Amino acid sequence: MRRRKKDPSMSSLSPENHRPEVSTHHLPLSQALNLELSGDQRSELLSESTGLLRVYRYPQSSSVEAEGEALGMEVHTDSSVISILKEDETGGLEIMKGEEWLRVKPVADTLIINLGDMMQNEYKGVKHRVKKKDRTRERHSVCYFVFPQRDCVIKSSNYKPFTYSEFEAQVQADVQSLGTKVSLHRFSPKSPLFL
Repeated sequence: MRRRKKDPSMSSLSPENHRPEVSTHHLPLSQALNLELSGDQRSELLSESTGLLRVYRYPQSSSVEAEGEALGMEVHTDSSVISILKEDETGGLEIMKGEEWLRVKPVADTLIINLGDMMQNEYKGVKHRVKKKDRTRERHSVCYFVFPQRDCVIKSSNYKPFTYSEFEAQVQADVQSLGTKVSLHRFSPKSPLFL
């Protein structure tokens, strides 16, 4: 997981001087998903100023590599509050249910909504990955991530309180030292990884 900084593959949807308030489209989304958030939680977790749009391109593979399936993105959970995905007809998104990987069939004109790590008190984020089935075609997807304010304190009965910036720093440290994101387990008093 990369820190959110200037990167040519990412674009902020918000103007630089945007106030940290709930956007007009985040509030109906939280209501439609029946997310029971107080006004303060909505303003800290669903600020438009922390929204991020990312475009993913998975190129076609050469004929030498085209045997079998290509892994497009490793297994992960999203570090966001909410992720909204639009993928093309190529497909490739898979989700973990129990111990089994299920392929998500792409449906035209449909958005996929995923609750991320920051909603773990109420909901469990799903592990997912991308595996391109057809290596001869490019795959494109667009994902809009809603992150909490960096100084937002995440509170849960399952974890010690932490700010989103502490979470980001821990993810970066884990990726650098372990090669993978450990995620929220670092903040669980029940985990041997507890800091």
